[in-house]
Amino acid sequence: MHELAPLVARLRRHHPRRNMLRRRLKRAAVAALLRDSRQGVEVLVVERAHRPGDPWSGDMALPGGRIEAVDEASASRAACRETAEEIGVAIDRTRGIGRLSDRLTLDHRRRRPMVISPFVYRWPSDAQIAPNAEIAGWQWIPLAWLDEPINRGQLTWHIRGLAKTMPCYDCGNGRRLWGLTLLMLDELRRIGSGSPR
Repeated sequence: MHELAPLVARLRRHHPRRNMLRRRLKRAAVAALLRDSRQGVEVLVVERAHRPGDPWSGDMALPGGRIEAVDEASASRAACRETAEEIGVAIDRTRGIGRLSDRLTLDHRRRRPMVISPFVYRWPSDAQIAPNAEIAGWQWIPLAWLDEPINRGQLTWHIRGLAKTMPCYDCGNGRRLWGLTLLMLDELRRIGSGSPR
């Protein structure tokens, strides 16, 4: 079982990989929100609303979005702003406990590279989730559940006429956690268990 205090200590010593070109590319930021529970540390994942033309429609993800001018090019500020917009929970840097490695993906609007920076925060104990129209639902997932190989499966992803098999977690009701979110949470659980990269 993962405990929050050791995870916080390990995150503070963690040296995430930072993309050298991140300040020259389009960027986005996400927030991994953690809380203690009887099952150990849990992370909040949200279900993206189903919208035509949205490549992430229906995906399980971490709250977050693009870095805008209002964020003054601060990825952590964008993660906080997007969390407030998407689920109605106010967080700021004082709740921050670390960051994870940058992930490179495609900006689906322009088909150009984009860097996503994940930040880790403590859940405000008095917070209530109030999702906006971008969020169809949410779920707390114990990191210990992600550790169990039996919970990990595969899905087939179709891109440009090709079928690709990808690892995933079945979160129930047809919801699957996969892709960049899975990579981010794999890094988080490895840090939590003290495992090497």
